[in-house]
Formats: sequence, C-alpha cells, structure tokens
Amino acid sequence: MSNKGTVAVTLSPEEEQKKFLEEATNNVMVQGHHMKIALDNSKLMDALKYASNIINELRTSLLSPKSYYALYMVSFDYLQHLNTYLFEEKHGKRMIELYEVVQHAGNVLPRLYLLITVGSVYIKTKQAPAKDVLKDLIEMCRGVQHPTRGLFLRYYLSEVTKDKLPDVGAESSDGSVIDSIDFIIQNFTEMNKLWVRMQHQVPVKEIRDKRENERLDLRVLVGKNLSRLSQLEGVDQNVYSTTVLPKVVEQVINCKDRIAQQYLMEILIQVFPDEYHLATLDTILSTCAQLQPGVDVKAIISSLIDRLANYASRNTIPEHIDIFAVFFNNVKQIIQNRPNMELQDILGLHVSLLNLTLKCYPEKRDNANEVLGLCQSILANKTKEEINKPTCVKQIISLLQIPLEVFKNVLTVLKLTHFQPLISCLSYNNRKKVSLDIVNNTIKNSTVIEEPEDVNSLLETIQTLIKDETDQPEMDEIDKDDFQEEQNKVASLIHLFDSEDPEKLFKIYNVARSHFGKGGQLRIKHTLVPLVFRSLRFVTKLKKQVDDGIISLDENQWTVIGTKIFTFVMETIKALVDIKLAELSFRLYLQAVQTADRCNLQKTTKDFAIKALMIFQEDIPDFKAQVSALTLLISTLNSLALPDVETYETLAGQTIKQATRLLTPNDQAKLISLCSHLFWVNHENRQYQEQNSVLQALKKSLAIITNESNAGLGVFVDILNECLYFYDNNSNAVPAQFISNLVELIRTTHSKEGDSASVYLQNTIKYITAKKESNPNYSEITI
Repeated sequence: MSNKGTVAVTLSPEEEQKKFLEEATNNVMVQGHHMKIALDNSKLMDALKYASNIINELRTSLLSPKSYYALYMVSFDYLQHLNTYLFEEKHGKRMIELYEVVQHAGNVLPRLYLLITVGSVYIKTKQAPAKDVLKDLIEMCRGVQHPTRGLFLRYYLSEVTKDKLPDVGAESSDGSVIDSIDFIIQNFTEMNKLWVRMQHQVPVKEIRDKRENERLDLRVLVGKNLSRLSQLEGVDQNVYSTTVLPKVVEQVINCKDRIAQQYLMEILIQVFPDEYHLATLDTILSTCAQLQPGVDVKAIISSLIDRLANYASRNTIPEHIDIFAVFFNNVKQIIQNRPNMELQDILGLHVSLLNLTLKCYPEKRDNANEVLGLCQSILANKTKEEINKPTCVKQIISLLQIPLEVFKNVLTVLKLTHFQPLISCLSYNNRKKVSLDIVNNTIKNSTVIEEPEDVNSLLETIQTLIKDETDQPEMDEIDKDDFQEEQNKVASLIHLFDSEDPEKLFKIYNVARSHFGKGGQLRIKHTLVPLVFRSLRFVTKLKKQVDDGIISLDENQWTVIGTKIFTFVMETIKALVDIKLAELSFRLYLQAVQTADRCNLQKTTKDFAIKALMIFQEDIPDFKAQVSALTLLISTLNSLALPDVETYETLAGQTIKQATRLLTPNDQAKLISLCSHLFWVNHENRQYQEQNSVLQALKKSLAIITNESNAGLGVFVDILNECLYFYDNNSNAVPAQFISNLVELIRTTHSKEGDSASVYLQNTIKYITAKKESNPNYSEITI
C-alpha cells in the first residue's frame, strides 16, 4: 500500500507534552489497577511487579518538569495504596524480608521507590531503628543522579518519612532530633543540587528560559525540607542558630544559583519563627551580602524587616539586640558591594528600614534621620534621569511621607535634618506633591507652630508652593483651580502660627511675610490677606492684655509697640496695592482703620483712613465699585470711637467730597444722603451730633436729584428713608415739614411710575401711616 498521499502531522511542543503525559498516565493507571487487584487477592509479589511497572513510567525523559510532576502525583497515589497494605501486615512477611526482596528490582528507579515505600513501613512498624533505615535510604538515593528523576525520588522520600522522624520524646534506639536534622539537611542539599542542575540540561537559551519558568513550579519540592525542619519540636532557637541555619545558608551560598538562592532565602524567612530571625540577624544579612548579583536582595531583606517590625509592635525586643543597627550596617554594606543594584531596589530598602525603626524605636528619631541621610548620599551620585523614574520617585515620596504619617507632627519631621534636602532631589511636580502633603498634615493635625525658627524651616521646606522656581511649568500650563486650592491651603497655615509670647509672634509674622512676599502677584493675593487679619487679631489681643494689666505698658510704650505692628500691617497691604488689587486693599485698610481705632491709636487710624481714601481716588475706576467702596467707608467712619474731632471731620469732609465726584447724579445723591450719618454718631464710645450738617447733607442730595431729568424714584425714596431714620431717633435734625414736602414732591413728580420703586414708595408710606397712629411725633407729618 502506498503512503504517497499521507501528510505528516506536526505537533506543537505543548500538544506533544500533552500526548506523552496522557500515554504515561494511562499506563500508570492500568498498572495501578492490576496492582490493586493483586493486593486484593493477597498476591504481594505480583503487586510489587505492577508497582515496579508504575514507577518505570517515571523513568521517562520526554516530559517537562511540570508534566512530570502531574505524572508523579498519579503514581504517588497508587504507591500510597501499597504503603497502607504493607502496614496492615496482611501479607504475612517480615519487613526485613520485603526490604531485601525489593532491592532485587531490575531498574534503579523502581528499586529505590519500592525500597523507600517498604522502608517507611519498616520504621513505622518499629521493626528497625528509624535512624538506621533513614540513613540507608538517603545513601541509596545517590543512585539516581538525573535531575528531574532524582529530585522527585528524594521528594518522595521526604513525604513518606515525614511522620517517622525522631523528635523530642522519641525512643533513644530510634535516634534523636539531631539524626532527623542531618537526614533532612542531607536530603535538602542533594535535592537543591538536582534542582539547580535542571537549569543546565538544555543548551539553547530560548528553551533554557522556558525551563527556568518550569523549574520555578518545582521549587516547593525543595522548600518542603525547610518546612519540615521548622516543624520539628526539637529545633529550638539554640539548635536553629548553631546547627540548622549554618548548614542551610552554607548550601544556599554554595549553590551559586540565582533562582535557588532567591527562593530558599524567602522560604527560610517564612517558615521559621520571628524570634529565631531576631537572634540570627547578622548571619542572615551577611548571607544576603554573598548572594548572586541577580538575586532580588531587596525583596528578601524587606520581607525580613516587615516581619520583624510587626513582631516588635507586638512584643518587647531584648535590650541587647539593636535591630536597626544590625539592619542598617548590613544594608549599607550590601549596597556598597552591589554597584549594579537597581536604584528603585536601593530606595525600597530605605523605605523598609524607615518603617522598621519607626515601628521598633519610634522615640529614636536619629535612626530615621540616618536612613534619610544614607538615601540622600546615594542620590547625590545619581543622575536626574535615574532619580525621576516613576518607580524611584514613588519610593522617595514614601520616605518623605512615612515620618509625617507616623509622627503626625510636622515639627518633629522638620527636625530630621536630611528631610528637606531629600525633597530637593525631586522634580517640580513631585516637590509640590510632597509640599502639599506637609501642608495637609499640618492642617489635619492642627499643629501649632510657636517658634520663628520652626516657621522659617516649614516655609523653606514647602518653598515650591510659596514662590516661583526655575523648573516650574509656565503659569498658563498650570490648572488655575488646583493652583488656587493649593494657595488657600498654604494661607491656612497662617492660622497655625501662634505664640503666647507677643515678641515671638511678631517675629513669626515677619518671617511669614518675608517668605510669602516672594510669591508673586498670583500667590500673595491668597497668602497676605490672612496674614493681615491675623496681625490685626494679634494687636487687638495685645491691647486687651495691656488694658487688663496682664502686660504692663504705659501709654507711650503701647503707642510705640502698637504703631510698629500697624506699620507691619500697612506694609503688608501695600504689597497688594502694588499689584493693583485696589478693592481688596481698600477693604483691608478699612479693617485696619477699625482695629487701630479700637486700639486707641488715633494717628494710625487717620493714616489708614487716608490710605483708603487715596486708593479710592486713584485705583478704583469702576463706578459700581466706587459706590460699594464709598458705602463701606461711610459705615466704617461712623463706627469709629475716634476722639479727635478735627481728624474725624477732615475724614468726613473728604468722604462727602468723593461722593460728589461720583459718575451719576443718582449715585451722588444716594451716597451724599448716606454721608448724613457721618454727622450723627450715637454709640457708647462717641457722641457726635451735628444737626445742621445732617440736614445740609440731605438737602444737598435732594437738590442733586431734583435737578436731574432722569432721576429715578428709588433715589427719592432712599432719601426719604434716611430722613425717617433721623426722625425716628428724635434727632431734631430733620423737621416734619421737610419730610412732608419730600413726600409731596415724590408724588407730584413720580405719580405714574409703576415699577418696583413704586412698591418701595408704597411700603414707606404705609410705614409713616402706621407710625402716625402709634407715635404722636408723626402727627406733624402730612402724607
């Protein structure tokens, strides 16, 4: 028959593996089935033959490590069935006989699997000392040197003997825990050698990389030995330190394999208790220093640090053990010995060290400073490109955030001398982020800053938020809302600058202004305003302390000190005037006028009022803003307790003068009518009542609006209401006849208007009508 028409089917490596595994698994299951039948019929020798056939499938070299593992697990289940049968001793043979019989199996691998199976029962039935059988089995296993087959054979040895190892309380004839340790260490050493050799079975790099990944799947086989050691009761801290650890690390170092060293160090740290590691820190860390260049030492050390830091938070650490010093010195040495270590890993170690010292020794702030200092010295030798990699930046920011989160006090953090220099290593946006973290932390924890030096240190540290920097983006590239929010937060800090010592507090405000003054017009409009208000609050409180006798100052001394503080305020406001924030500056000047008046500083009061008037005249061009500003000025002057009549009248006269210069007659008339209140001041601190001046102002406002063809009804009613105010207060400044004439004038000239102003008029007339019924004085008014 011809084969010319057939086409060869090529299987992929994955399909090929699947096919090999299915064939081998089917063979195991067939032989296993026959073995079980033989055991059920008490045909032990036949069962051993079928068991040998099962193990023969494990002699294959066609399977990948992962597929071999799957085949091993199926075989293991059948061998466990045989193990159980042997232990039940239904076969009627002594274990020493069976131990001899299985050694005649034709091939090495089946012979050793059967020998281990029988040997485990031999120990369990107490027919032979455990230490002797274990020693025999471990020596026999040397007969298989193929990496995969040898690894699984020894894993089988470990699994079936795990509950038969001599431990505390074992009979002396069976051996001691030292025998068990020797057995496990020897098995571990040989398994690790085989596991390492698996990497060198394939010459081609691509296949070798694939094998490396497959090999990782088998790491648990080797690691189980260390788990077994940790489970022995006889392995106490002393035995671990003197016997177990030295032998394990010797193998770890000698194997010189990156994957093995990485995994074994990790599993070593994982399976043994924290207190054991605490007692052997130097050994573990010196081992880390001897690992291969490709090993992720950072992950190993960080894992150990995290474990011990958590342990320290739950337990008291013996005084003679300085965990931080051991770690710090060893980590420093490891970094020096590994010049090719990635910067992100170096920084990661610093993060772990910082966490460790803050958990174990929160009171030893010098430790934290040492970590930051070491980091700073390392970064000094790195390029900006290296430092500003996202992974590195993340670690540096963590180093800066951790102290803030732990101490919850920015003053404590600022005492770390290497904290601020570390910020300067970052790019603009990252410096800004850290600066915001500092600001938010200060505000969140309501940290009051009482020393000028500390204020200076804080503001220097967050200078990225306070002034322009050479590497910042153009302002049109910065989000305006974000910028405003940042500056508002910075401004909030001013409310946390405080001291019971007036001299210190004044120094603090001077320090703050010296920093904020460098911020440029976009920043100072946010930061200087609260500084003005806090300064006014400060001088008010100081005056009260003087008045209450808490602080002893005579009138002259108080005048000197108060004037000095107000000079500071004036200079601060002037910085806002200089950047054309006229309306804001005007309002701040008026606030200062009221405060200086309450502090009984007449000259200062006048100076601020004059400044306000100058701003009004020169820098507020918008006529609507002028009306609002002048209204505020009138209200402010009316509230003053200023005893110097001449000064007051000068200010009042200037105010009326400005009212007459307003753009529209309506505004002029309204504001001049408001100026009438400047001549009728009636409160506890000052009585100033000039009836003629009141009436003159009202008449002047009425004259302006009466001659205006486009005068609105609203302005007339405003003047009418001003007249009623004075009439209600029994001032005698406004005669009843003047009011009657005004009402008549309004009705004559605006009788046809039907807008809201008309409603305003109607409500005013209703008010007069109601008053005529209840107040005899109103009887003279005719409406």
